[in-house]
Order: sequence, then structure tokens, then C-alpha cells
Amino acid sequence: MARKTWTGRVYIGRDADGKQLFHWLGRFPTKRERDDAIARARIERPWEAKPPSELTGHELADAYLADYAGRAKASSLETATFALKPFRATYGARPFASITRAEAKEWSRTVPPSYVPHFVTLGNYAVTELEIVERNPFRGLATYRTRGRADRPLPDLDVVLEATRVHGDYAPQMAAFILTGALTGMRPGELYELRWGDVNLERNRVTVSRRIYNGVVDVPKNGRTKIVALPPRARDALFELAAERMTQDPTAVGPDALVFLSKQGKQLSAKTLSFYWASVRAATGLPNGTDLYLATKHWGVNFLWKNGVSERAIAAQMGWSERGVQDLLRVYGHKDGAALDEIDALYASDAGVTQEAPDRPLRRS
Repeated sequence: MARKTWTGRVYIGRDADGKQLFHWLGRFPTKRERDDAIARARIERPWEAKPPSELTGHELADAYLADYAGRAKASSLETATFALKPFRATYGARPFASITRAEAKEWSRTVPPSYVPHFVTLGNYAVTELEIVERNPFRGLATYRTRGRADRPLPDLDVVLEATRVHGDYAPQMAAFILTGALTGMRPGELYELRWGDVNLERNRVTVSRRIYNGVVDVPKNGRTKIVALPPRARDALFELAAERMTQDPTAVGPDALVFLSKQGKQLSAKTLSFYWASVRAATGLPNGTDLYLATKHWGVNFLWKNGVSERAIAAQMGWSERGVQDLLRVYGHKDGAALDEIDALYASDAGVTQEAPDRPLRRS
């Protein structure tokens, strides 16, 4: 039986009749060798006969993603590839150098704001690495974004926890999952892979060193292990969960045992959790499309912010870098709402309630 080989070729455009053109690289004994050869070819461009100024949007995106793949996590590469789809649809067939600053600014306002930073990075790659253009037409456009998540209603966590009753006997575990996510800032994928050996109930700490991404165990999104605080309310929920599980099976809380399980006793997944969350969301009355992770993260960050926790501590708990923490707090912290709460507290105090009103009428302008 002949040994399987992997065909290597790179798409390089279309001819005058619209037929796809490919640059042939040969056959390779392994998929990895084939992929490495394609990545090198996209950067070195051995088929190129036209000047860099004529490189199309597709060609630029291919070269950029090939370069990015060598230094990015799989999830980051997937995000960048997806975000560049609208760029390809609009500018893929055009020379990148033909994109004007004016049209880049106008077009960037028509796509999801979270995509725009990827266009900026792509343009920087065109300037610094391939030298296609002298100035990036997308420079600075990442600031053209809406408030987005910051304008979404902040869920009442206690109402959400109460709504987990729709799951009957599974409600305590669903509530513990939501509460732990809200108070620790852990992502769902990190909670899927959380083991009892990662939880220190005595020191109120959780070690976050793994996550499930696309069904595969991976490192956390920030690429490193972190230790986060386990607030008492979440600790108590996990303690009760462990006690209940031990009454059924003393080995169920061993160091390698999963903390959160599905109703069938298996590892949770994004699909399963989405199904469970849909019932809770409906019972809570939250709008369709309300994301569980964003809901819990908004609540957790807002709670910490309102109670005077420093930005540095919030960044550490939520797994953010200190750089850009102000922008992230504007999204997740609902700073405007927290500021209004301060005013409410003032008027609820003796100083606010007993202060005499001015004895002069308000002057009309």
C-alpha cells in the first residue's frame, strides 16, 4: 500500500478568464512539512513577478496569517482569520496600495468594531514587513468603535442564580458554575477543565492552568498559568458541591476529578452549557443572545470596581494585562453606573438628606 503524501500548493489569484491559479510546491511526507512549506512560500513568494505595490488584499492577508501562525496560539490565529473575512470580501481582489485613507475610514465604520484592530495590524504588516505602502490606510482606526458591551444591561446576579432552579437537581451545580465564573473572572473554557486539585478551599485560591478550546485542552487565553482569589461566596458553593458529591462517591473530588460536570456526569462543553444557559436566561428575562461569560464578567468586574478594588488587582483577577486595563474597565466595569451609585450613596447619607436647600430661587438662563 502506497504511503499517504500531502499535496502542497498556494493560491495566487485568477487568470483573465477567472480560473484559479496555484503555485505548485510538490508532495510532502507529512502534513506539517506541507504546511511549513506553504507558510514559507507565502512569505517568500517564489512565483511573484509583479511589484509589491500590486499585491492584492488576499495575498497580503495570506502572507500576514502565515507569518502570524508561527507566533500565535491557535485561538488567536482563528480569531484573526475570521476577523479578516470582511476585509477579503471587500478588498481581496484589489491591490492593497489602492486603498485610500478616506475609504478605509468610511468602510471601517461599517464592520464590527472588534474587527478593526485586525485591519490596523494587517496594514502595519504591509508597511513594516512587506513595504507595500509607506503609510497604513487603517492607522488609528481602532478608536472608531461603539460602546458596545458597556451599554448592555448589567444582569442581577442573584436573579440569575435563582433562575437556575429550572434545572431541578442540577441547579446547585449550575449556580456554582455561574457564581464561580462571576467572582473569579474565569472563562467558561477554564471552568470546563477545572479540577479539584486546582482549588484550594483553605487558602481561597484557584490555580488556572488549562482550558478547553474547540474540544482540545490548551493553555489559558493569556498563555500562562495564573492564581486567582476565590471569594467566600464562591468558595462556599464549591464546598457544598464537593460535600454533596462525596456522599455519593468519596473519590469524586480527587485531585484529577473535574469540578463541574454535565447532567450526564461528563465534562461540560460549550454546546452543552449553551443549552443549559438558554433555560436560565429565559427564566431570568435577559434578552436573547445574552452571553453567559459576558454577563458574569460584567457583574464581577463591576462589583470589584464599585467596592474600591484597585485597577491592578482587577487586572490580576481577571487575567488582563495592566496595559489597556482602563479600556477594559470601561467595557466591563460600567464606570458610569458606578459613578451614579456614588451619588446615590451621598444622598442616602445624613449629609445628603439633611442638607438644607438654598433659600434663593434658581436663576433662569
